[in-house]
Amino acid sequence: MKKLIAGLLVVGLLTGCYSTKKVARSYQLFQTGLDSLGTFEYKELKLKEGDNLTIQVYTLASLSQEQVTVFNLQGNGGKVGLYTINNLGELDLPKIGRTKVVGLTCSQLREKLKTDWSRFIKDPVVDVQMQGFSVNVLGEVKSPGVKLFKSERANLIDVIASAGGLSDEGKRDDVLLVREDSGRRTSYRIDLRDAKLYQSPVFQLQQNDMIYVGASDRKFVALRNSGLTQDLAPVTAITSLLSFGLNVFALIIALSR
Repeated sequence: MKKLIAGLLVVGLLTGCYSTKKVARSYQLFQTGLDSLGTFEYKELKLKEGDNLTIQVYTLASLSQEQVTVFNLQGNGGKVGLYTINNLGELDLPKIGRTKVVGLTCSQLREKLKTDWSRFIKDPVVDVQMQGFSVNVLGEVKSPGVKLFKSERANLIDVIASAGGLSDEGKRDDVLLVREDSGRRTSYRIDLRDAKLYQSPVFQLQQNDMIYVGASDRKFVALRNSGLTQDLAPVTAITSLLSFGLNVFALIIALSR
């Protein structure tokens, strides 16, 4: 008998340890790959339709900036030098008119405008800055919705943190990122438990990325059970009512005898 009890205790302990390890594997991030990580290098984002830019021009030819006044006009919302790339991927710029800019980085656009405007300005200096971008986070996060980033250096960890982290039912190994580039939509599956995500082509976020965190099997089981309970509730109520009626009827018969 003592051996049987001891055996059951050992089995119980082993089962408990297995369950704990299984849960840990489901919830912990970066369980593998950390030792092999190299240095991650951020890249300049390529400009896309709808991006907001500030473009300001200066001259080194004189202290007076009067000759560049026409190049620093008020843009959107009355802010000097603020432009929005239209749905054709163009900007309407002083002196040179509509200019295709989609696919360029801010650095490349800066050099292009410096060359184009040097016909009108002596020794021009051009400053081009992207005014942030947004991504959309859906699914099993604590605060879903559109997240805004002021810097181009934003990544998957940043967006998950801005969404309050994953919910308890969020699947760490089932994160979907959908990216649209040049009219083509591409999807990527990401496992947050594997630190190799730092080497993923979608670790650095881009404009209008959509991130969806899948739900665990536990949530679907709970939803199914909840739906089953709701479906059975009317049947249970009717059964209880019939049972009560039969009991009342039996009591009346008994009292009438």
